Amino acid sequence: MLDTPINEVSVSKKAKVFFPNLNGVRALAALMVVVSHIELHKVIFKIRRIPDTDLLNFGKAGVTIFFSLSGFLITYLLLEEKRNFTTINFKGFYMRRLLRIWPLYFLVVFFGFSVFGGGSKAFWLSVLFLPNLAFVLQLLPAIFDPIWSIGTEEQFYIFHPHFFRIKSNRKILNALLIFIACIYVFQFVIEQTMAKHTSYQVIHMLLYYSRFDNMMIGAVIGLIYHNTKHPQFKFRFQRLFDAIFKKASQYILLNAFLIFLIFYLCFDIPHGDVVISALASLLIVNLCEAENTIYSLNHKYLNFIGQISYSVYLLHKFVLFLVLYLVHLYLPAGSLIIENIIIYSAIILGSIGVGSLSYYGYEKPFLTIKKRFQKITQ
Repeated sequence: MLDTPINEVSVSKKAKVFFPNLNGVRALAALMVVVSHIELHKVIFKIRRIPDTDLLNFGKAGVTIFFSLSGFLITYLLLEEKRNFTTINFKGFYMRRLLRIWPLYFLVVFFGFSVFGGGSKAFWLSVLFLPNLAFVLQLLPAIFDPIWSIGTEEQFYIFHPHFFRIKSNRKILNALLIFIACIYVFQFVIEQTMAKHTSYQVIHMLLYYSRFDNMMIGAVIGLIYHNTKHPQFKFRFQRLFDAIFKKASQYILLNAFLIFLIFYLCFDIPHGDVVISALASLLIVNLCEAENTIYSLNHKYLNFIGQISYSVYLLHKFVLFLVLYLVHLYLPAGSLIIENIIIYSAIILGSIGVGSLSYYGYEKPFLTIKKRFQKITQ
């Protein structure tokens, strides 16, 4: 099974990689963030929360899954381009990222700051793709603060592709692992320093909201998985990695992820996102082996939501704030169950609707141009 290429066809100018379950991952991650933000922002509008629930970390887990998937997929596709064409077209890589991310990102930035304010400092930080710094400084208006994670991804894309200038995939793996180790050493030093100098709090928070480690963990798993399918070097722990594809291992991984997620929701686990990232990346690997996986996310509705997940993620708070405002004004206090059915249905369906309009009415022309710069089609 693992020696067989995944629905992959090499031609003279393009090669194809097909992972049918990954849009489902995007869909679930986006919905986790939406659900988390619904409960988080009920307080602003004096709407009753669901009792005994704290879903803040549910959204954090969703964002972590997004980051892990991004690191995994970008790495796998870069390795495929390198394998099929011997070199990587860096100009093409950056044009693809620009055409996918910039149009909606800058629309949200310009519309958000024009209508809801936020100040010139936050505006210019966002324009320069430093919204995570603006978020840490609490300068971003809450209605469009999800842009912080887009800045984090763009910062990651600045340096990550250049690891693949290294010719040996084994050396690329070593470089990625060294980079992750450096991140954690730097975090440790900052945390120890912060205990004595509270002025380092901003640096500490910025390191957390950079989340390069989450993306790098996905990248490492992506490289090992690619080497499993297209061996370039002998990986010391290959037998252990191969074991995750066994049915029993998949059940263990899935249950470990769900159990840890429950604990993550209930307790403030330090660096819990690292565990979420590692487990999510291993689950993603199994989802890539569609014929062997014990779980499938290849469903038409999940595929659709996953396809528009970027739009849903960036725009859902506009819908969320409007719905909560209308509920606060016009829905009399009554059954908590009915109230939440109305709130959740309106926000989730509204976010999907607005995301669809954005994707098909605004982003699609840019995505059509983006295809001209693709060597690996997905």
